[in-house]
Amino acid sequence: MESWDDIRIFLAVARGGSGAAGARLLGMDQSGVSRRINAFEKKLGARLFERSPSGYSLNAAGRKLHETALRMEQEVIALNRTLAGQDQQLSGTIRVSIADTLSNHLLLPVTASFLQRYPQINLRIKTAMKTAYDAIGPDDASADVVLRTSNTPPESLVGRKLATAAFAAYASRAYLRSEDGRAERLRWMNWDDGSDSPSWPDLAPEIPDHFCRLRVDSVPTLLEAARQSVGATILPCFMGDADPDLMRIPPGEIVSRRDFWLLTHSDLRYSARIRAFLDHLVEEFRPFRDLIEGRQAKK
Repeated sequence: MESWDDIRIFLAVARGGSGAAGARLLGMDQSGVSRRINAFEKKLGARLFERSPSGYSLNAAGRKLHETALRMEQEVIALNRTLAGQDQQLSGTIRVSIADTLSNHLLLPVTASFLQRYPQINLRIKTAMKTAYDAIGPDDASADVVLRTSNTPPESLVGRKLATAAFAAYASRAYLRSEDGRAERLRWMNWDDGSDSPSWPDLAPEIPDHFCRLRVDSVPTLLEAARQSVGATILPCFMGDADPDLMRIPPGEIVSRRDFWLLTHSDLRYSARIRAFLDHLVEEFRPFRDLIEGRQAKK
């Protein structure tokens, strides 16, 4: 196992569950990934995956190697972070992990000004989550900067709370007019959390599960469905209040709150390019704070 690249490709295929998925994670050609996995197995003298039409699954040898490979990966990530933390050059690449909702509505609007201010710094943005609701996962260990709404940020990351994101119930103005504003007649939509029945937790406890008629695994898709009068749903206020086609369902109260965090690894916070990016976001997000916290509701 003299090549870390072999381990990196092995881990990607294990995570993706197929050669094609592994190739997408790596940004490589599928046939190239398959050749590398076959050559790696030949070099080791052992098969690592069971192949089937549905994909690749680790066999006993693969599972054993997987445990070791994960530890190696963490050591490589830690080494790279240590080296990056000592870098005082305003150049290079910053890897950002962010929910797609936050990326589209909060990060992208301030990205152009950062790239213009720092022409030798590049951004690599990975939308690690499909919901805006919590969760900082293990894949975020490889990111330099993590932006997420979470009331329980991990102790392994350091940073600051930018705001407290508010959530409310929204529907299109046209849809509310068609139902005479009667809440008991509304169709509800929810993001798909993978369970057999929708979970509303503390987002909207007064809404019975069976009222949820549509579930999707993307908050931006929920936003578009609400805009097209498919039904009503819970959205972050920075999405709902900013959209002229939507309005809060009366009485328009905030139904949930999540802290909005800007985080990095402790050994990266003194890197010049990371420090520049963090300071830029803090500065640029300040005018959005009222919108994020739900204080700009349309009348």
